[in-house]
Amino acid sequence: MVFSFDETKSDLVDDLLYGEYNYYTINSSEGSFLAVVSPYPDELDKVKVMLVEAGLSFVGYRETKQEDWFKNIITEPFEMIEGVWIDPLDHKINEEDGKIVLKIPQGLAFGTGLHQTTKMSAMYLRKYLRPGMDALDLGCGSGILGILAKNLGANRVVAVDNDPLAVEVARENALRNNVNIEVKWSDLFSNVDGKFDIIVSNIIAEILVEMLKSARNYLKDDGLLILSGIIIQKADLFNDYNVIEKMVMDEWNALVIRI
Repeated sequence: MVFSFDETKSDLVDDLLYGEYNYYTINSSEGSFLAVVSPYPDELDKVKVMLVEAGLSFVGYRETKQEDWFKNIITEPFEMIEGVWIDPLDHKINEEDGKIVLKIPQGLAFGTGLHQTTKMSAMYLRKYLRPGMDALDLGCGSGILGILAKNLGANRVVAVDNDPLAVEVARENALRNNVNIEVKWSDLFSNVDGKFDIIVSNIIAEILVEMLKSARNYLKDDGLLILSGIIIQKADLFNDYNVIEKMVMDEWNALVIRI
């Protein structure tokens, strides 16, 4: 499903769709377009109404193969953060000088390494995770952050999501990257056992607030929370927490919290 797209509406689109629907933008000689993809027609109809009410112009529906949905984003390797590269396809990349290469195809689950919230989460993981720590990726999407945690030397890594498709994709990506992480379905902490040194969660602000109510039960002493996916307008939802570090990238916030 395609809409004509004005870059001034980027913040609005992210606020409406981020964390809930798969979408991307396309720039061509004919203009800029927003594509929303889903195998469920009823879901697309719901999004169409929402975006038209928000002022976007509907262009039309387009049926396409699953493997083509994200081909317009990127196919070549790129540096997500300093020293961490994402390889969407199977390129041969020299991993010298401590370079970390994650094989993450552009796909249906959120977490391709392109979004600011993923980048900030990755930066904080690299800063705070020490070899031997246990890490939980809550709302793992593609599994990119859990896979990165393992590459950074984490001991036990658990990656969970309440979307069965994301769980399937994350398992495939773990195999693709030859890392031993535990990937499973869980609605927040409903299917999580044990305690962790770091919990990283890149989901929308309201769900993060709900998650924080139980997070203490799953953190070790002196454990940390790395939270991202927080649009600037929702940052005040976290004012009552012990935020030890904050990062802003465009309209997004990432926080490091100790509870």
